[in-house]
Amino acid sequence: MLINRRIIFDDNGTEIDFSVDLNNFRGSSVTLDYVTADDKLYVASDMPLNHLWVEVTTANDQASIASVDIWFNKDWVSAVDLLDHTSAAGVTLAQSGVIQWKTDRNEGWDMEQDSEDVTGVDAVGIYNRYWLRINFSADLAAGTELKYLGHKFASDDAMYTEYPDLNNANLKLAFASGKTDWNDQHFIAAEDLIDDLRKTDIIKSPSQILDFERFEDPAIHKAAEIIYRGMGRAYIENRKDANSRYNDSFNMTFFNVDIDRDGNLSYRERRQRSGFVGR
Repeated sequence: MLINRRIIFDDNGTEIDFSVDLNNFRGSSVTLDYVTADDKLYVASDMPLNHLWVEVTTANDQASIASVDIWFNKDWVSAVDLLDHTSAAGVTLAQSGVIQWKTDRNEGWDMEQDSEDVTGVDAVGIYNRYWLRINFSADLAAGTELKYLGHKFASDDAMYTEYPDLNNANLKLAFASGKTDWNDQHFIAAEDLIDDLRKTDIIKSPSQILDFERFEDPAIHKAAEIIYRGMGRAYIENRKDANSRYNDSFNMTFFNVDIDRDGNLSYRERRQRSGFVGR
């Protein structure tokens, strides 16, 4: 579990700390009983960020549009170019997916030394964080539930293009009773990938990952490696092959990560050379 961010739900003036639950895909879901007139969802990060994967367990079915505000210059300013992959037919949080945004080029991010200095946040003692606020244009359906806010770089469909043998219902059931997808393995793969980025000093925080699609290929191979590892000695060669393909795909010249902590990917950052040594 990677807790580099705090997640605070302001429920009509009562703040609920979702940090432990929503940073852990293995944990329990939380109910987001969101009323537009009264509620806000705040995220405090150790560095600026431009996307979050949102894992939805009970979908919203009420028409609503998500928006994101960034704390800058002692005020909330609107993010731009927002794409909501959880939205379907005008309904946000209708499915799991990425919500991504960009920082207005005329604005920015400010690290706030204490959460009590952030307008709308009553919690104290959350120090040295960058803050964003997620809003919804209309009330969400009662009972809307979220399980995770974080990172996921690949999907079953993407993995099946490289590993069609894993598209097998009986194989999933042999892996775990009642299993219908490889979702957990994709989350574990994202954690492992982030851990490798940290170990090689490419990032200090997962929030520095701005071009998340760039990591789809290594995440596919890492998830496959994790699956084969759990299937015993009969699949040891499959595991070795997936590990080799992971190292090859991870050994890229440009990682496209945020170096200057502004939440935007500059031309210089796109051309910043890095190296990865496989293991």
